[in-house]
Amino acid sequence: MKSVEERLRKLPELAESTGLQADEQLKRKILRAAQAKQGRAGGFALRRLAPALCALVILAGAAAYFVPRIGGQKKAPLLTSQPAGQVQVGEKLAWDVPQGSISIKASKNPSYRSIWAPASGGNFPLVGVKGSYYRLLTNPTAISDDLLGEALGTVDTFTSEPALAGTGGICSNTAAQGETVYAVRGMEGALAAAKVEGKMRVFQRVSFGDWALMGRETLADTLRADSAVALELSGMGTVNDPAEARRLIGILTENAQLLRSGGGESNRSLLIQLENGVVIQMAVNGERLIACGTWACPEFFEAFQEALQ
Repeated sequence: MKSVEERLRKLPELAESTGLQADEQLKRKILRAAQAKQGRAGGFALRRLAPALCALVILAGAAAYFVPRIGGQKKAPLLTSQPAGQVQVGEKLAWDVPQGSISIKASKNPSYRSIWAPASGGNFPLVGVKGSYYRLLTNPTAISDDLLGEALGTVDTFTSEPALAGTGGICSNTAAQGETVYAVRGMEGALAAAKVEGKMRVFQRVSFGDWALMGRETLADTLRADSAVALELSGMGTVNDPAEARRLIGILTENAQLLRSGGGESNRSLLIQLENGVVIQMAVNGERLIACGTWACPEFFEAFQEALQ
């Protein structure tokens, strides 16, 4: 029989291998389990183990607190992940809630983080809908049908060279031929959705092949971020107040000037968390923002800096 001391030495290894989350909720579950077993056969052994498991909560929590400080600098996580389709609500798991799997967390100097799916073989994962192109987002990893708007059509061309597919139909190098492409409710023209490997995934409107706006579209049409609840600008900070986030988005969409149809990426990003839980992105280069075209808006950066003070 292993001693309590031996168990305690094994706790960090146990936590890492099992994926236990050291929090107050886990502690309460352990204590309730121990109390329920009192008076039953074997209850004595469980009660002896409960203090050790509670110690796991303390040790794992302490490890999470101190490990980021190695090297003398705290690096707070900017984005928090959770299993797609599962959202913790009090003591219960809510299934099929259409929130994303990433939430923006406050940080004074957030580092660059891209949530656009990376390119492969020179092309990023996309769907093209009659001349508009949408890039696959890594967040959320899946959405429920409640978030789907009207059907835009089905993928009629699956090709690794979408630029050669023309603008008359729907093409993709990611969603299989025959898959239905949908608008995302409330985000028509800015987001699209289609099944990728059996999961309904979200795509964001971007430039492709120097093609961006169609007709009289503006940044507001291709971004549709008026329901923003939080903003994260790498290298500057995070705004978590929904009213302030929407004010800043208003400044951006009202003052942004189109510089060119083409885009590109940089080592900075603006992440925008929406009310429906989806997070969208613009790449940032100086005072230029890039998604569906490249836009200049010094007023937005000035207002963002003021909002942080």
